[in-house]
Amino acid sequence: MVLPLAFSIPEIPVQAINEPWFKDSGVSLSILRTDLVHPVISGNKWFKLKYNLLRARQQGKTTLLSFGGVWSNHLHALAEAGKQYGFSTIGVVRGEIPEPLNACLRDTEQAGMQLVSISREAYRHKHELNTLKDLETQFGDFYLIPEGGANREGALGCAEIPSLYNEFNYDLICLACGTGTTLTGLISSSTVPVLGFQVLKGASYLKNQVTSQLQEFALTPTCDWTINTDFHCGGYAKTSVKLMHFLADFESRHGVPLEPVYSAKLLYGIYELSKKRDFFPQNCSILVVHGGGLQGRRGFN
Repeated sequence: MVLPLAFSIPEIPVQAINEPWFKDSGVSLSILRTDLVHPVISGNKWFKLKYNLLRARQQGKTTLLSFGGVWSNHLHALAEAGKQYGFSTIGVVRGEIPEPLNACLRDTEQAGMQLVSISREAYRHKHELNTLKDLETQFGDFYLIPEGGANREGALGCAEIPSLYNEFNYDLICLACGTGTTLTGLISSSTVPVLGFQVLKGASYLKNQVTSQLQEFALTPTCDWTINTDFHCGGYAKTSVKLMHFLADFESRHGVPLEPVYSAKLLYGIYELSKKRDFFPQNCSILVVHGGGLQGRRGFN
């Protein structure tokens, strides 16, 4: 059954995290469980896709095309969204598609997504006009969604997340950042300062990217925002023994599922920073935005 395009923001629970050493410093920590917004189109993916799907329908498009790696949370969510809302979907995958398919790509194919691989060199030029023309020649007319939903529609969807917390008395909002689109959306409507935790290497790439997105998408920050670059654990999808131990321990004590690419790095960073004297102000109330993407856990089992 194809569902109508209805995207009213659902109620999303906030879960308090009780830790003795947070209490000693007066810090309180809660998690906005956007991972529960949908069983497959979860977390920020739901918000990023919302206005993209609406725009595609308004333009009369029936096919959605986007890009991602072999464990892409974005392609995984997009395939399910296409299935539920009546779009054909095409996933352009960086590098060779594994045979047999991994669990993520198997899900996307079962949801009806057509998978096509391009070389890593070609992938670096994926949004250039010649590449897009080649894809149009191969697949016909489609609505293009950039990798990770990193366009104005994606940011506008994420700009609705602060409506879930602005009325409450939080002092700081924390989230994990890849393309920076979720951060761009949040800081364009949040009344609370935002701290992003970068999950890729690169000292200034994310700050530059968010600044560029704000300009390109004609959005203006409504709050203070900063980026921490210290907890990427070696780069995108890289892990460490300490990170994986933290993930397992956190889940066992609090019952909140994490994955090592985004959410575990975010919370690990907050815990490590809380050990530094006066990093977080006394009696600081922190809200973590859980970004979902839990299907990515399977790539580390």
